[in-house]
Amino acid sequence: MKQNLMSNNLKAVLFPDDMQEQGQNAVQKEKCSTIQFFNYRCERSRNDVGIPYGQTNPMVMTFTVRLVQPEEGVLYHKRLMDNEPAGYTFLFNASFNEQQRLKSYENVLIVNGYLIDVEDDFSTDSQDKESSQMLIRVKLFVSSITYKGQMKDELLEINK
Repeated sequence: MKQNLMSNNLKAVLFPDDMQEQGQNAVQKEKCSTIQFFNYRCERSRNDVGIPYGQTNPMVMTFTVRLVQPEEGVLYHKRLMDNEPAGYTFLFNASFNEQQRLKSYENVLIVNGYLIDVEDDFSTDSQDKESSQMLIRVKLFVSSITYKGQMKDELLEINK
């Protein structure tokens, strides 16, 4: 039997801004999108013993989010055209209060960088018009990643 890799037990949402700059109260559930996939790989030089040194090499992060309304994708296309750095907050196991504002989270990645590619994917089931969905795939040239967890916060600056 094939294992289902898209588990409902691990929930991840994307807030398309830097939560540290906007504040936790600015994170509203309606502004968040469900993360379908994300991937990045950090690389640093290591000495003979294996201890990292120097700057982290530049990298590209890819992520795919599911949009509730197609209009939500306009933000990504605008940022691509603006060619300015922007922040993206990946929240894991987030919960929201009665006002639909962020109440708590287990871990968060705050990624800053430049959008270098945006691809839309709209699909619909020909038998069930209600099951249509829009996915947006994004490539981001990363300039920094901040990890905030229950135990500690870490900032990873990327060599530009």
